[in-house]
Amino acid sequence: MPTDNIGPYKDKRKSKRLRVNLSLTYRIDKPLSMRMMISNREIRATMLDLSEGGLSVLTDYNIPPLSVLFIKFTLFKIEEEDVSFYGPMEIVGEVLYNIPLGGNEYRLGIRFKLISKADKAEIINFIKLTNIP
Repeated sequence: MPTDNIGPYKDKRKSKRLRVNLSLTYRIDKPLSMRMMISNREIRATMLDLSEGGLSVLTDYNIPPLSVLFIKFTLFKIEEEDVSFYGPMEIVGEVLYNIPLGGNEYRLGIRFKLISKADKAEIINFIKLTNIP
């Protein structure tokens, strides 16, 4: 669900989420009809938040719930003059919801279906280190 508790959308996530503004790419695996419509290509999108269980994305494509996506992204953290990179990560996710935002933009909520232990550990570590008050 959306990142707030406004209206009918109640936050049901078990994991802490981190608001971000990061680029990612995704490719549709299922349904086949959607994959064929988009020509089986990688699509650029913006990651809006991240948790150990999934992420939300802002995209120009109306991707239906239950679609399966191959997602690629790299996390980075800047501390003074040092930059730390986590990734690149390649994760399989399933669209849980799609909220039309107008202007041909959609917010997708995606749950991780297939993620390596190393990538999951890096995401958890990234969220902990970035959420320090």
